[in-house]
Amino acid sequence: MNVVFTSALTIVTATMCGAVSSAPKILPSGESVPENLLRIELVLDRPLGGVLDISRVSLTDDRGNPIAGAFYDIPLTSPDGKRIAILMHPGRVKTDVGPNRQAGLALRNGQRITMTIADPQLPRPIRKSWNISPAIRARIDTRAWRLLLPKPGGREPLEIQFPAALNANAKDLIAVSASDGRRLEGRVTLSQGERHWRFRPETVWKSGHFQVRVHASLEDPQGNRMCAAFEQAGQSAIACDEDARIPFEVINETARRGLRKLREL
Repeated sequence: MNVVFTSALTIVTATMCGAVSSAPKILPSGESVPENLLRIELVLDRPLGGVLDISRVSLTDDRGNPIAGAFYDIPLTSPDGKRIAILMHPGRVKTDVGPNRQAGLALRNGQRITMTIADPQLPRPIRKSWNISPAIRARIDTRAWRLLLPKPGGREPLEIQFPAALNANAKDLIAVSASDGRRLEGRVTLSQGERHWRFRPETVWKSGHFQVRVHASLEDPQGNRMCAAFEQAGQSAIACDEDARIPFEVINETARRGLRKLREL
């Protein structure tokens, strides 16, 4: 298995070097995750000296009991070594395949679990706890995203609220373009448990038509994509090769009120 880390329009690669110097973090960063969680990420300032020892990664329930057989046994490292994907066992996540029928989901709705990574390559063990919520088994639908639009003449951000968390690389897989297709430059952040995307342009907004462009490789931590849900039959053979486009218009408040009145007629 290979992991490809992409930006909104280009594939970014880097080289591995150095050792870990400061506290790493575990993603998803929110307080809860669905019971069909597939992907967890360890984010580092600098790469480890060697491969993460998956035997030093554990899950426990709220009573401190270990959750056995939860992980796929090979961690997947980004080209620059700063992001390590730890996969929940796919066979236990996917409904009605062998491991799922035999052992069921490793995570259960209503639980509280704690993940501990105690690889000696890290400066100290790190932990992250989550409450377990119901499974999310639908493909990503950009029509459910809520856009908070800026006004012309300023640099206030365009914001997008997602109904559920996306993978952390969503920060780089969503871009804004002008009506001529030119990509707008600006600062992007992803926050609130990877459920809130925010773009502040380098220059002031002008009145006009724009698009949010979403790279076809976007996924959520459950392995759902825009073209197919992880649970969908044959989903691994489905190529997500078409970007999504969400049109929006930047207009002043007077014009916005006028449009609203027209729609009400």
